[in-house]
Amino acid sequence: MGQLRKQAKALSRQVRRGDVSAARQLLSHSVRMGHRNLAVRRFFLALAMGARDVEDEARYCAEIISVLPDETVRKMIAEARCNAGVFTTRGNHDA
Repeated sequence: MGQLRKQAKALSRQVRRGDVSAARQLLSHSVRMGHRNLAVRRFFLALAMGARDVEDEARYCAEIISVLPDETVRKMIAEARCNAGVFTTRGNHDA
């Protein structure tokens, strides 16, 4: 497994433990790698977890969101909010 992929997996584990900074980093990784739908999902998740300073990623994701069906975007947002609630709660219990 490549080094970038290992880093992404480690960040993903941190996100699932409620780490907002890791969510922000994982979003940046997806944008740098040119991921499309995955970047949008990670964008919504990072926002739902409370990430700030995502303007550059927002521009990239906005282009993708503009061509997605509204229902797909709504589902992505709902999923991100649900996951953020679970991950954030999980992180609060670890503290």
